[in-house]
Amino acid sequence: MKAITVTYCSCNKFVEKNQWKPYKNIKALISKMIRERYPRAKLDFSDFKLPDKPKQKVENKVIAKVQKKEHAVTVIVKQAKCNLCEKEGTHYFEAILQVRSVNMDVLEKSVELINQRVDNLRHRGVFINKVKKHSEGYDLYMTNKKMAQSLARELYNVYGGVYKASPHLQTRDRQKSKNVYRVNVFIRLPGFKKGDMIVTDDDKVFMVEKLGKKIKLLNLDKKSFENIEYKKLKYHILKKHLTYVSRTHPYLEVINPLDFQSSMVKNRAGKKHELGQEVKVVVHKGVYLAE
Repeated sequence: MKAITVTYCSCNKFVEKNQWKPYKNIKALISKMIRERYPRAKLDFSDFKLPDKPKQKVENKVIAKVQKKEHAVTVIVKQAKCNLCEKEGTHYFEAILQVRSVNMDVLEKSVELINQRVDNLRHRGVFINKVKKHSEGYDLYMTNKKMAQSLARELYNVYGGVYKASPHLQTRDRQKSKNVYRVNVFIRLPGFKKGDMIVTDDDKVFMVEKLGKKIKLLNLDKKSFENIEYKKLKYHILKKHLTYVSRTHPYLEVINPLDFQSSMVKNRAGKKHELGQEVKVVVHKGVYLAE
């Protein structure tokens, strides 16, 4: 009897009538094919093996038990790359996702998020085929321009920053009579993260409360919130210092870590403190609790 041949891709697609179609489980797929010959057969997949890599094929024998008879069905399994997965590991790309930040922690977390998303999109032919590292970020060469833009917008919604996408003509497809575009997707993420203390060019001291399209900041002098667009924000991050509470009444004072004098904190404490307690502060024309 003619062998059953199954050509499949690791992204859970197989070839049927010269088309790549999805499947959930390779053994369930083969079982369905065998039962088209032997309805209600009990199948034995003992010693069944799959290829280890693309372009490899493995011949198996699956025993189909029908009543008291056993039929050895030859099943040839070939591993290949579908029309989407064949782009992986090549020089092909549709977009360059440029991620930038002066804060390495923010940068690495954002790239980690992108990699997680791309891993879950392999079945849709989304891959990062090349990575270039720069002093303030990465260039990720991606095989899908729509997903590159979608991932950049997701980062923008989470962290805020500056986002822009600029398509440019790459070539013209003469067979389809249409232009082929690539996209440069650029996102500059904030240099700070939630909980950081910053001072703006107009000498206001803020704690970063929330990141997003607009940055939510807590004004430590007024104890009020402000929402500011990142592209309009000029700032530098204040270094946090570890020091000690030197007085609790009538006002909270700490040891200024720069001149070692007892100084009253300029922002109101959100909780009670004890004498000698360790606290974190920032210093800018006075001392602020960084809690």
